[in-house]
Amino acid sequence: MKRHNGRIIAVLTLYNMDLSKLTDIETLNALNDLIIMEQEEEYPVEIDTLYAHNLVDGVVNNLNAVDNIIIKALVKYTIDRLSYVDRALIRVATYEMKFMDVDPKIAINEAVEITKDYSAVENDKQVKFNNKLLDNIAKVIYE
Repeated sequence: MKRHNGRIIAVLTLYNMDLSKLTDIETLNALNDLIIMEQEEEYPVEIDTLYAHNLVDGVVNNLNAVDNIIIKALVKYTIDRLSYVDRALIRVATYEMKFMDVDPKIAINEAVEITKDYSAVENDKQVKFNNKLLDNIAKVIYE
């Protein structure tokens, strides 16, 4: 659960980076701020903060490579059409699969679960879309 929460914090941070056009330093500061805010909650959740830092730092430092993988996997769609939340989710899962050797089933499942909580629209269309896109990304990475 700690790692799952680390992924959520990473997604929220990358969402903020994309939406607010933050610099690399501002993005890392935003991550630290989110972690501090969560720790100050009355009922804080346990977060693998090192994992969250590795994800954010990794995506930021490999953004072009991560985005190029996503672009190759998109079918009749462009990366700029993804919502900010979905783009952040997909970037985290792509980074995990490509650069952290996380089993693709785990990365995809985690991203789908986070989609359900943060991005799902009516009839789970977004869940299905993200799941299919992540399957395509895994094929691009592993084939």
